[in-house]
Amino acid sequence: MVGSVTDEVRQRVDVVELISRYTPLKRAGSVYKGLCPFHSERTPSFVVFPHTGTWHCFGACGTGGDVFSFVMQKENLSFREALQMLAQQVGVDLSAGEQDSGADQRTRLVEANEAAAQYFQHILTHHAGAAGARGYLERRGIDDATAARFRLGYALEGWSGLRDHLLERGFALELLLEAGLIKRNEERQSTYDAFRNRVIYPICDRQGRVIGFGGRVLDDSVPKYLNTAETPLFHKSHVVYGLDQAHRAIRERDQVVIVEGYMDVIAAHQFGYTNVVACMGTALTPDQLQQLQRYTSNFVLALDADNAGQQATIRGLNQARQALARVRKPVVTPGGRVQLEDRLGANLFITTLPEGRDPDDVIRQDRPLWERTVADAQPLVDFYFAVVARQSDLSSARGKGEAVAELTPLIAELGDEIERQHYIQQLSRMVQIDEMTIASRVQASARTMRAGIEARRRSSTAPAPEEPPVAAPPPRKEIAPAAGRYDREDHLLANLLADGDLLVWLAGVTDRYSLAPIHAADWQHVENQEIFRALKQFLSGDEPWDIELFQDMLDGQLHGRLARLAAYASTLPNPDVMVMREDAVKVLLRMRQDRLRAETTRIKYLLDEFQREGDQESLRSFDRINNLNLRELAHLQRVTVLIPQEMFRRNARPQAIKLS
Repeated sequence: MVGSVTDEVRQRVDVVELISRYTPLKRAGSVYKGLCPFHSERTPSFVVFPHTGTWHCFGACGTGGDVFSFVMQKENLSFREALQMLAQQVGVDLSAGEQDSGADQRTRLVEANEAAAQYFQHILTHHAGAAGARGYLERRGIDDATAARFRLGYALEGWSGLRDHLLERGFALELLLEAGLIKRNEERQSTYDAFRNRVIYPICDRQGRVIGFGGRVLDDSVPKYLNTAETPLFHKSHVVYGLDQAHRAIRERDQVVIVEGYMDVIAAHQFGYTNVVACMGTALTPDQLQQLQRYTSNFVLALDADNAGQQATIRGLNQARQALARVRKPVVTPGGRVQLEDRLGANLFITTLPEGRDPDDVIRQDRPLWERTVADAQPLVDFYFAVVARQSDLSSARGKGEAVAELTPLIAELGDEIERQHYIQQLSRMVQIDEMTIASRVQASARTMRAGIEARRRSSTAPAPEEPPVAAPPPRKEIAPAAGRYDREDHLLANLLADGDLLVWLAGVTDRYSLAPIHAADWQHVENQEIFRALKQFLSGDEPWDIELFQDMLDGQLHGRLARLAAYASTLPNPDVMVMREDAVKVLLRMRQDRLRAETTRIKYLLDEFQREGDQESLRSFDRINNLNLRELAHLQRVTVLIPQEMFRRNARPQAIKLS
């Protein structure tokens, strides 16, 4: 029962305490106010309502919601991640709600890793046998504060120190094996520590939970670096080292710098470059890029001058680029037709370090050089052009063909048409082939990419086993009234799920009558908001509406909610399509009027509070906001009356516009 678990978490979280971690709040009667954490302002317009567990910005943002929507917006989390984060904080067990038999086991694995991290950290700080490790970190310039922030540790030379410590703490031997903390010697029928005589780098997920470890030897042993083996928690291709420390800076600077090693990240953060992370290997993976794209669309890859390393990066990028989010752009084909094509929703840059130096060295010895190196990073296409020009025989037909095949997919992904034309011309000059031919190849690459994206969508992850596939609603018979606010929300969302064209049609109505576009804030339930966002994203593509495909792309935590909406839709009547759409418009307008009336009531209450406190600045500010809301409410009421009935006749439809 996802809803009941969600409600329990929502009720247990203290909304004032939660939001106070991000922005100072001042009590104003029975509410709290402060500066909005989502935009810059001088006069507080952000209000928290403890009795309802909600918050609202009455200023430039105009956003509001509950504890889930706040954490999702502030921390860039999905609904599932926000639910997990808050549930952990208030002690709600999600395993029953998710029917996930592995949840408890994963929790125990995290606890074992956390205990191991504390052990390694204590050894590094206090044990005489860690003197060599402390000296190594000192020579590398790592200060105590940085070592503590990244929870650096040391594994002693012995074979069983960690094992014995964790067994004494009550952890089961099989759990330690599953966590990759110890290994089994089958010949001797014994177990031993996985890490010995190594500086230890705890590896955390985005929320700071220890999921694995990396270790570096202090002698000539091999391998020089060793990572935790693949476990239920640790998947090397999924992990971005340092993201738990860097995600806020990445979002604030709207840029991430990606390096190769642990020490590169640690040195960068020590010297203030806190938007730096590392991939867990020689090449970026699709999962790593997708994680980072939640925080920024600007990626800078800092490569060493080693040609083999650059080639590995290029191979990885060729695969990983396909996983990055795309945007749909109208383009003019060489034949003059206008069509929508996918463009890469990210800006990839490459910077090459001086030969023989890595980011750690450059940052410590020449910070201005590091800053120039990042600032002067080449766009990915320019980097590829240089590599292809250096490695291809452009005097031969075969070499020209290879260059065109290598570069046209990159050009096809560019979001700016002027940039596309620039690189088409550059490639034309490079291989001495006319621009029209190159442009045609770019269009062919775009079609191939689109086919691949559609194929991956169709073969995406199957629905969670605990939820049955959602069937399309059967035919309906008659319009049913929507009673309460949340019933009304469900009514509109169920209609949107039943009619794949309704959302675009409603966008045309709101545009024609100068109304705000339909958006997630029209719903109050955070689950409904997330389903609407996903629905809008799905319908922005050109995939035919299919509720099962839609379920595949939806967060599994919301499958239960979707199933209930589909079941509700099956109980709705099935009138003429235009009658149903008239009903949808009326419901949307009523939802907005209800929201504004509720907001007006809240503001009236706040004005009374501010009047009693003599807070004249807040009185003036909120009175202006109230007047704006009243004008918007009056406009909605006029539109409700003025929308002509002929607009809803079968053949008189508002012009559909593209969803943005």
